[in-house]
Amino acid sequence: MASDLLNLGAQSVLTAQRQLNTTGHNISNVNTDSYSRQSVIQGTNAPTSFAGQSYGMGVHVDNVRRSWDQFATNELNLSTTNFANKVDTEENLEMVSSMLSSAASKKIPQDFNKWFDAVTALADTPNDVGARKVVLENANLIAQNINGFHETMRRQYDVTNQKLSMGVERMNQLAVEIRDLNRLMMRSPGPHNDLMDQHEKLVAELSEYTKVTVTPRKNREGFNVHIGNGHTLVSGTEASQLKMVDGFPDVKQHRLAMVEGNAVKAITSKDMDGKIGAMLDMRDELMPYVMDQLGKLATVFSDHVNKLQAQGLDLNGDVGGLMYTDINADWVAKSRVVTSSNSTADLAVFIDDTKQLKGAEYSILYTGSDYLVTSPNGQQSKIDLKDDALEFDGLRVEVRNNLADGERVLIRPTRLGGAQMKLETNDPSHIAAQSYDASTTFAQGKAEFKIVDAGELREFEVVVSPDGLQFAVTDTEGKVLLSPQAYPPSEPVTVLGTTFELSEGALPNDKFTANLVPSEGDNGNLIKMQNLQIDKLVNNGESTVLDIYYDLNTEVGLNTATASRLTDISRLEKESAQERVASIAGVNLDEEAANMMKFQQAYMASSRIMQAANDTFNTILALR
Repeated sequence: MASDLLNLGAQSVLTAQRQLNTTGHNISNVNTDSYSRQSVIQGTNAPTSFAGQSYGMGVHVDNVRRSWDQFATNELNLSTTNFANKVDTEENLEMVSSMLSSAASKKIPQDFNKWFDAVTALADTPNDVGARKVVLENANLIAQNINGFHETMRRQYDVTNQKLSMGVERMNQLAVEIRDLNRLMMRSPGPHNDLMDQHEKLVAELSEYTKVTVTPRKNREGFNVHIGNGHTLVSGTEASQLKMVDGFPDVKQHRLAMVEGNAVKAITSKDMDGKIGAMLDMRDELMPYVMDQLGKLATVFSDHVNKLQAQGLDLNGDVGGLMYTDINADWVAKSRVVTSSNSTADLAVFIDDTKQLKGAEYSILYTGSDYLVTSPNGQQSKIDLKDDALEFDGLRVEVRNNLADGERVLIRPTRLGGAQMKLETNDPSHIAAQSYDASTTFAQGKAEFKIVDAGELREFEVVVSPDGLQFAVTDTEGKVLLSPQAYPPSEPVTVLGTTFELSEGALPNDKFTANLVPSEGDNGNLIKMQNLQIDKLVNNGESTVLDIYYDLNTEVGLNTATASRLTDISRLEKESAQERVASIAGVNLDEEAANMMKFQQAYMASSRIMQAANDTFNTILALR
């Protein structure tokens, strides 16, 4: 009897001691990050029967339970991912917004306005060389500031790639640490309360970088950790490694890849979310958008200034030459195409109509028989090849060497426009202030008539034959200066030093006239240049050139404000999830203090049971 009583008391003391230890453990870790409150679950020992009666045999410890809820934890991880993504997105937008609001960026519209003011001043005195120099100086400032802003964005693009590599490196470290925890838990029987806290802490940090899903393996073989839309980063006791690899077809647009043994397999970055998703959005969407719009501004302005130059006479009486880089120079046209490193395709993109220019990325997929063009809005359409070229949205894509079957190339009409804008002349006399007449008034067809160079011949007419198969050049009195030639001419035509171009599309008996006689003090072409400030030259005739810059600022500003609101919402969601987890797993010091007193009293009472058993045993021994 005394023996049973002693055993019962001893088990009671041990149970109370373990409860005290666990309570002390909770109190000690009240400020430990990711710690989950633990509690001792005690159970009643199996009773014993004596003389037809059942007697209790005390208590034992079933297990030490960790306060944890899978759904609350999953919700916290998801809200952590979402919050990290929204915060980084807001920061990225604020950075771009501050760049657009910087003193350097604000000089872009200021320089344009100064250039228009200089052109206006020159229109009053077209022959003033000093006023002409001012026009060129301001034209150069426009190019330099746009070049500088583009270079700033390009450097930030490289920085984002570096940040992506650093983020991937940290994810790899977390994967190894989670793997090691899995191995440690498998070496000993559970429960692994403290190890599980560490496991969840690592998963929580991983959730900041990307969306994470954790699933338990069978037979207590650890956990699987999946990232993004289902890529396995940790599988029990094995961890995969992520790596940034060259993009395809753009090698600089680095992609995520999973290292599997000796192989490296690229994975889709869709649905990565978190910090990684925010950085990918910054690199692949926000920054290209800014560079595309900046390049569109530079491309449209350069094109129209150059066209006006070609429609006027300079101070020497010659047809005006380029003021800025020719947007359809062959090297510029080829730079708009991005192919893979091993591609043999040769394409060049020429801009025929800047009003239709979208300033965004296209992709062309060759299926072996058809060309499928995906526009910036994601819509795919089949474009027929005509005269070895594809035409869409004001672009003409010359296919000089065809794509391989199944090959895809990227078309970026304005991405590099901000870097390629350069001043082509530093001679003030080359500014074409004077207008000349190159008229299609007497032409009913769609042919274009353009003067390339002015020589000895200053006034002439180009007449298409009644059958539409030939053309001839005459002076204003009808004297033939160039005998009938096959129409349309395959190359520029030169007569008495004057060169012109005549495209196809003329109807029989169409007549084109030219008057290249210099007129002292004429400023007609400068007036046309002034009008570039108000002419609707982009977005299908709905916006001016400077509207591109202002619309860019507005768009980024609106997106920043929206991102700020989304960040506030995601912050509240995360705080709410943290409160739910804390209500389940958090340590309450008042509760633990009350438990400490309760278990202390139980310990003391259990000790008295042992004391009573000892006294009883001693009494029995004394009777002998």
